[in-house]
Amino acid sequence: MDSLETVDQLTIVNRSLEHRIDKKLICKIPYFEIMLSHDCLESQTNKVELNFNEKALKSFLDWLELHSIFLEMDYVINLCNMLDYFGIKDHLVQDCINYFNDNFSLKHLPVVMPQVIPVSKLIDSSRLNAFICRYFLKIANTNVWLDYPVETIEYMCSLDLMIHSEYQVFDAIMKWIKAKADSRKCYIERLLKLIRWCHLEDKDLSKIRENELIGSFNSTPEICAHDESNCNCINDRTKQGCFVLIEEWLDDKDLRVKVLDGNFGLLINQVVRLDEFMPLILLQDEHVSDISFDSGRQMIRIDWKQKKYCMLDLTAYKSYYQIYRSIFEDQEGLKFHSVITKPDQSNSDLMYELSLLEAAEKFILVRNGLYRFKCWENPSIADIKNQSECYGQKQCTYLATVQDNNVYALTRNLDFFRFNISKCEFNRIGFRKDKFKFVNLLLTSKQANDDRVILIDKTTKDVLCFNVSTQEWKSIDQIIDCKSNSSEDSKEPNVLKTFTFGFISLDSINLCLEQN
Repeated sequence: MDSLETVDQLTIVNRSLEHRIDKKLICKIPYFEIMLSHDCLESQTNKVELNFNEKALKSFLDWLELHSIFLEMDYVINLCNMLDYFGIKDHLVQDCINYFNDNFSLKHLPVVMPQVIPVSKLIDSSRLNAFICRYFLKIANTNVWLDYPVETIEYMCSLDLMIHSEYQVFDAIMKWIKAKADSRKCYIERLLKLIRWCHLEDKDLSKIRENELIGSFNSTPEICAHDESNCNCINDRTKQGCFVLIEEWLDDKDLRVKVLDGNFGLLINQVVRLDEFMPLILLQDEHVSDISFDSGRQMIRIDWKQKKYCMLDLTAYKSYYQIYRSIFEDQEGLKFHSVITKPDQSNSDLMYELSLLEAAEKFILVRNGLYRFKCWENPSIADIKNQSECYGQKQCTYLATVQDNNVYALTRNLDFFRFNISKCEFNRIGFRKDKFKFVNLLLTSKQANDDRVILIDKTTKDVLCFNVSTQEWKSIDQIIDCKSNSSEDSKEPNVLKTFTFGFISLDSINLCLEQN
């Protein structure tokens, strides 16, 4: 290479590799334009040292020289960070964002995690952690989970996961170990340290001690006590499953949201205002909660930090569902169940509306008909779309909730029944039909680790609890009676919109407590 060519080119030393590029071309980039002054040809700077991901830099230089780019998930976040550092704000950044949103799935977590930092531009660590925490149980229920490296398992299990029991973390770890037991047994002790033992219930601790792999160890895990100052279990991850009560005013779009703990104690009492332009993205801010209600036919997205919300009806909810492909496409295959609920005398069945219910480890699509009850485990996007196209009655004809492996439903004729998914069993349950009107009722429950199914009359505020263990109904009157003590808005709401179950992060709960 002659001296003129050398002067016209810039040598980029990135870690252990060198790249050469025309100065005129590289000066189109703000970072290099400033570095090389405004006259690239006369600049005496011929070499620059950088420290970026090599694949990201190579992809960037190819784009600069060839006007095309090849993106991959294992460096797209690094590339986006580098573009920001270089001062590039054109369509290439948006191309990176579109590529990530269109292609991200659970299988990419091991290559995404190392790229993410607290100030990443495409997705920061708080948003990624929020996603993992919210959907951990769904992630651990996929085949992809079994193929993760131990570093990914360790990182995820260390977070403030939204779980019903610490046993679920143990179960997920053991599921991963058993997939390749011979090579993974050596990680048991390392991974068991991620279980927050002092928050484990006695019945679950007994199950762990009875586990065959745990029993093969010479020593048992060290278990801390609640009152010990050296306890390292920090936050109780099981406290994030809450009951959410939403009240509205007839003449206003503001909502009052009350969040109650598992014993119906008040945690949050906050007024939120409508924002119809809240972004519907999967990897959302850590202080944003998605809460489904109306038997899985509607969803509310609440930003606790900004004190705003947006509401999704059935049509929007179906569109919103598409962004969950990153979870659904990696879950186990579809399982369909159908059971006759009463004799079909017309040889046909009038099918009513759908309910998309969230169970602890999966999503369940149900449809109750005049003569038959249908249930889809792990439905695909196509399954939901196909069933939506044959949508029947537009009015609400039944309420449904899921707990553990059972779907509980109440029809508009006030027939209350339980459908056991694994056994495909249908059982009617006694119910006082003379005391209630269907249009006034709400039905909800925790997803797991509880024995209560809750029924509320929106008009009288009467609350009934069905105990799934004793099969008995019991009246509860303290849930709705938590009065507002917030000075933010003195007027009291006059309509109970919903009472449902949802996950609220510990960060969001603490933020609201600080704001009040």
